[in-house]
Formats: sequence, structure tokens, C-alpha cells
Amino acid sequence: MRDYPYINKNGKKRPQSKEWADIRAEIMCLKTELNLTDKSFRVLTPYDDYKGIEEQIYQTFCKIENGKSRPVWLWQNLIQETYSIEIKDSLENYLLRLIQPNESVWFGVTGTFKERSKIWFYEGKVEAIIKILDEICFFDECYFVSKNYDWLICNNHHDILMATGKDMPQKLKAIENVAKNKG
Repeated sequence: MRDYPYINKNGKKRPQSKEWADIRAEIMCLKTELNLTDKSFRVLTPYDDYKGIEEQIYQTFCKIENGKSRPVWLWQNLIQETYSIEIKDSLENYLLRLIQPNESVWFGVTGTFKERSKIWFYEGKVEAIIKILDEICFFDECYFVSKNYDWLICNNHHDILMATGKDMPQKLKAIENVAKNKG
């Protein structure tokens, strides 16, 4: 589990929590600084039916009890076969083996403020998302979801990488097996 204040590999610090507006503003500032176009990374808006996308993610991957609110920590409620490993290398190395670098995915990051959590959703290409992740580390969890809802990958606050859905658990297990055989 990360200690706070967390310092990422580029020396940037993150306190234990930030306000939601700050989190989104920081992501959008980085998008500008990194010269990322809307085609490579963008925030989902009501016009994109982000609530429908979020609901489809919940319906496809999570156990939801009737009458209960939607879980923010999706990884605690996954219903399909799941495989998990502790991240011992950079997240980027795993992502580039699991997802095509130029593939466009749904990307979600969690933020907590005053004991309330939310997932903010974006659409982006994996290579653009990695550029943003290299610069900051401010969220508790992040999710990568196939735009066809075939699979979901989660990196949680315990530095555990989880994969569920079509072929992803097997791919993650194969990556781990290769790493074990090298070591």
C-alpha cells in the first residue's frame, strides 16, 4: 500500500486526498502540457452518455445488490473470472502487454473527498493515458475498460493489478509466468 504523501517516479508529490475539481483540473492541465488531442484523450461528458457507459460497466463486471448504490471500488465486486498480481514493475509495462498502445479505451479514476468517492471517466488511447499516469498519481484506483465491454483492468491503491473479462485474466497470468521464469 502506498504511503502518503506519495511521490511518483518523476518526484511529484500527492497528498492523501484532493478535491474532485483539483483532480480533474490537474488531468486537463496535463492534457494541455503533453499536447494530447481530444482524439487521444478526453473527458466524457453528458453528451457522451457517460452515465450509460458507467452503468454498462457496472452491469457487465460488478455484483450489485438491489437497492444499493453503485460501488466505487469496482475491484471488490467483480463477478467474472479475475486474476490479480502485485505490481513489481511499472504499471506501464503491464498495460502495454495487455492492451494495444493505440487502442482507445474507457479510463476511470477514483477520487475521494469528505468520505465520498466518485469515478471520473475519460476516453483515451492507452499510450496517451500512460503519459498522464507518468506525471501524476493522485487517485485511489484506476480502471481501463474495453469499449466493447469485453474486459476490465484495475490498478488499486494496494498496487494490485487485476484483470477480468474476455482473455484478460489469462494474459495477466501469462505475463506473471514469464516474469517468474526470468527471475
